Amino acid sequence: MRLTAAALLVALALPAGAATTYISWDEAEQHVGQDVVVKGRVLGVHCSPTSCLLAFEPTFNRFTAVVEAKSFDAFPPDRLDDLFSGKLVEVHGTITQNDRKPEIVVAGPADLKVASPESKDEGGEGAQAHATDAEIVARLADVLERIEALTERMAATQERMDALLAQLEQRSAALAAAEQPVTPAPQPSYGVPQPRPAYEALRTVKRGMTVAEVERLIGQPSYVEAGGGGWVTWYYGFGRSISFDERGRAQSMVGFPAP
Repeated sequence: MRLTAAALLVALALPAGAATTYISWDEAEQHVGQDVVVKGRVLGVHCSPTSCLLAFEPTFNRFTAVVEAKSFDAFPPDRLDDLFSGKLVEVHGTITQNDRKPEIVVAGPADLKVASPESKDEGGEGAQAHATDAEIVARLADVLERIEALTERMAATQERMDALLAQLEQRSAALAAAEQPVTPAPQPSYGVPQPRPAYEALRTVKRGMTVAEVERLIGQPSYVEAGGGGWVTWYYGFGRSISFDERGRAQSMVGFPAP
């Protein structure tokens, strides 16, 4: 009876005397499956209709404390940010893995609380690590603000450049239009024979000439008409025309003096 009573007293005394394991949030990956108290500073809170996540680093990709919807009465989602964001907290429970990320599902109010100043690991290396994390987060936030400001300035500069380019294009188009000579519209002859330039008397177009030879002698036609079988007819002023066969040789001429 004495041995049984002594064993019972030892068994009852062991849980009471067992020390609670405190770890830093960045060590949670190494304690999956263990019942521990995780300490760290909450750097972000994100809620959905089914749960709220308390993250200990800005990307939510490492350890998180999970408050399920059934615990929203004890932890109202609209108050979690004010209660815990930026504060050093203690999360008690068994660490599990969800999508390769460690987490603790908070069972009740006693398992998620703000750490007291005199609680374990508040000073020394732990406090220095938390301070370093907070400083890094502050610097990242400052860098992000600067990047956003720079992006806005770049967007404004791009808009001004686009406006200047549009103005330059309009001015270039106006200058090009002003430099083009104005060709007077041809006057109708009403059947009256029109005078021919004197230099045409020195030019003679012959059958068998190539397109290049004809163009060199009398220039480009007023317009070109394509016919069947590869034939092409060039039309000039005063009712003149030259027809080329499929080989590009002059075959038929109208309005040109005989050689």
